[in-house]
Amino acid sequence: MPTLSHLADRLIRRFARDHSGNVAMIFSLLLVALAVLAGGAVDLNQAMNARTRLSQALDAAALAVGVQTDISTESATVLATNFVTANYPAREIGSVRNLTVTQDRVNDRVTVQAEAAVDTLFLGLIGIEELTVHWESEVQRARSALELVMVLDNTGSMGGSKIESLRNAAQLLTEILFESSDPGRLHIGLVPFSSTVNVGTQYEREWWLDPDGLNPLHSENFTPAANRWDMFDAVRNRDWGGCVEARAIPHDIEDTLPDPGRPETLFLPYFAPDESDRGSYSNDYMDDQMGGYDERARMRNSAKYPGERASGAGPNWGCSARPITPLTDRRTTIDTAIGNMIASGTTNIPIGVSWGIRVLSPQAPFTEGVAFDDEETIKAMVILTDGDNVMTGRSNQNYSDYSGYGYSRDGRLGVVSSSSSTLADALDDRLADACDYAKSLDIRVYTITFQVSSNTTRNMMRDCATTPWLYYDSPSEEALREAFEMIAGDLTNLRLSR
Repeated sequence: MPTLSHLADRLIRRFARDHSGNVAMIFSLLLVALAVLAGGAVDLNQAMNARTRLSQALDAAALAVGVQTDISTESATVLATNFVTANYPAREIGSVRNLTVTQDRVNDRVTVQAEAAVDTLFLGLIGIEELTVHWESEVQRARSALELVMVLDNTGSMGGSKIESLRNAAQLLTEILFESSDPGRLHIGLVPFSSTVNVGTQYEREWWLDPDGLNPLHSENFTPAANRWDMFDAVRNRDWGGCVEARAIPHDIEDTLPDPGRPETLFLPYFAPDESDRGSYSNDYMDDQMGGYDERARMRNSAKYPGERASGAGPNWGCSARPITPLTDRRTTIDTAIGNMIASGTTNIPIGVSWGIRVLSPQAPFTEGVAFDDEETIKAMVILTDGDNVMTGRSNQNYSDYSGYGYSRDGRLGVVSSSSSTLADALDDRLADACDYAKSLDIRVYTITFQVSSNTTRNMMRDCATTPWLYYDSPSEEALREAFEMIAGDLTNLRLSR
């Protein structure tokens, strides 16, 4: 069967061979009609392109107005117009007109509608000078509550302008979120981390911090066995600084409920032992009070602590981060905590992430969060680092400096090695597991690298995010602010209903 194009071709050839006047006139009219129809397809395609651009511009405008929960209709129209102008510039095909904004405050909806007029090129031959396309975007303001924790790198490499840039960017996020949130629907927490985290000295000897020394790790570096709280009491001039150590794997990264009936689930107060007077050690802060050449025995001698004074940070060596701020709906509280962040120490991202999970958790140590399966609450975590995980290996009997995972020699990180790169790899593995665990709890994970040169670290942080598009690489202060702004925009949890 001949196709329509074949029939048209045969018809045109027939008319071309016929020289009678009537046929020539009809043929001329047919050519005009065919030209209009062909050109009209071009005009219609331009109109469809204009409608696509109009829909994108109105979507952006509706979202921008929707974020503002207490804005007048006049101001909303100005804001929407500005967003449409930015997203549908004059160089684009068509011109936008008749923009209106409707705010349904009863159902908490925002509707933005407009039309775009496109001048025609071919349809004007038959009197159609322009084509008009319409679009309407509607946004339903989120009814969900939001619990957010920021897990932020406060290590020594963040010193100088970098920590100030981080403070400003993080406070920009809180500003955007609090200004677009209903009272009581937003709670934000903060976990500054370095080689470990600080839960705050107000929790000294809390039941979950093992006041009776039940956890076997209490005595890991002390002979005879000792309760770390008693060790702090024994040192005359040093009190517990508020830092904690990682529990044994897998409890190190998981939200396992502390239980005195399961001593390994109780948390440990951070206590860096006095290292040997002999050999090459980083934290020798009192006399060993014993002879001999066994460096490890000299370090483990728990009898040397009572009544002695420590030099330097002593048992708090490596405890440099500011305290965790549990979830709060008070903007001044979280902004003050962000402003108090400092830069000191080495990088242990997994221990930061593990405590970010616990801040969001409804169970001890912190109990401010709702249940993870609460359908009316979104739980989210922002993780930022400016460098690689670090556990410094040493060619001494401890195999490493002390950290939130103790000494490498004790194997609490899953490996025993004096190689810094091997230990860093082990921390990377714990981070990957911590990120997977957070995502298994339906925590929305955002990750940021700030002036990071390592592709390995960038890839690791990208894989940590819930999806790759929730990872942000920030090579500059401006890019860092943009990352926090984009996260804040995403966390407004607005959705287009049509």
